[in-house]
Amino acid sequence: MRVDFNQTLFDRAQCVLPSGHLSPSRKLGQPYVFVRAEGAYLYDADGQRHVDYHCGFGAHVLGHGHPGIREKVAQIGEHVDLIGAGVLDLEVRTAEALVQCIPCAEQVAFCNSGSEATYHALRLARAVTGRQRIIKFQGGYHGWHDYVAMNGQTARERMGQYDPMSDGILRDASRHTVVLPYNDTEAVESYLQSNPGKVAAIIVEPIAHNMGAVAGTSSFLTGLRRLATEHGALLIFDEVITGFRHALGGYQSIVGITPDLATFGKAASSGYPVGLVAGRRNLMERIGQIGERGVFMGGTFNGTPSTLAAVLATIEALSADGVYEQLFAMGDYLRAQLDDIVHRLGIPVQAAGYGSVWLLYFFTGPYEQYSDLLRNDDATDLAFRQKLIEQRHIFQPLPLKRLYLSTSHTKDIINESLDVIESTLRTVFHQERRK
Repeated sequence: MRVDFNQTLFDRAQCVLPSGHLSPSRKLGQPYVFVRAEGAYLYDADGQRHVDYHCGFGAHVLGHGHPGIREKVAQIGEHVDLIGAGVLDLEVRTAEALVQCIPCAEQVAFCNSGSEATYHALRLARAVTGRQRIIKFQGGYHGWHDYVAMNGQTARERMGQYDPMSDGILRDASRHTVVLPYNDTEAVESYLQSNPGKVAAIIVEPIAHNMGAVAGTSSFLTGLRRLATEHGALLIFDEVITGFRHALGGYQSIVGITPDLATFGKAASSGYPVGLVAGRRNLMERIGQIGERGVFMGGTFNGTPSTLAAVLATIEALSADGVYEQLFAMGDYLRAQLDDIVHRLGIPVQAAGYGSVWLLYFFTGPYEQYSDLLRNDDATDLAFRQKLIEQRHIFQPLPLKRLYLSTSHTKDIINESLDVIESTLRTVFHQERRK
């Protein structure tokens, strides 16, 4: 008798994990329990192979189980583990490599996730400026902490209102956060002029990948740099998604705009838990001080040797000739093929993305702000994703969420997926027309 290991383990998970998973964005709608990952594929408990376009929320630029990463981590584990005292030679070498990569980085500080990094960057900005308020943008996501966990994928009826992402958020903490429209320099300038000396920092995704792939225009990003300088605020680029995925130096190295601080995570270590705060020496040195001017940034696992080894190995692998050219070429190819499919089917869908980040928007026309994305047909978007997951293509299971390629995604893999995507689009739009 065949045992369904996926279902058995899935049922067990319901008993011991809240809702049977670690976050709503991991709920695939199928009882898949994964036991192995390699390259562009995941393998579940029943031995089925899945094509992975989730890539660990984008952490795996090089694909799962990259041999260079595994080897470096294993080597480090043979002679050092968690110490938590003094400084490691590995910390020095890793920080030096990062300073060489990242334009804004004169110093870096390690933590364990992108959310931690943005939390520390905002604390540092408040300490340096002596101010409390921060500006974020509608549709942006900068982590789970109360200061920024608001106004992400806001429903139409809550646009323009405070829209917390969770129950239990401390309202007093969030009152100091101002939410403005993305790509609207005039709105930022108006707020700064009306509230002189109040804003500590402007935090922004230079490409708003938490809205899929809404790029900050050159005038917007340049305007933020100018306004932050003029008004004495710090400009923080949240490069937790863009950093290392689009370039070793982050998107700032592509557009030539240097923030005061930047945060990194995910792809910097190929899946090991890491967060980075990078910035100018005169700002970062406050983290190393004690007393009234000190900005505390502690954590037992900050700078764990295995993670540092993974960062160094990731930098080495991504520095090889042609890596980013390959990623961008594959992304361009995929999006072009998706546009051909959409045109052939005559459906109101468009391919979007940048580099190795991609998705389909289920609407047509331009998009520069979150309000433009309210035209998305979320029901069809979700149905499309769910049917792809049923056919063992792993997507983020929520509308408007970005997808990824890695260097392990070959053209053959992509072409096989394109056939499945086309048939799935035919199915979901045929069903919609029948309703």
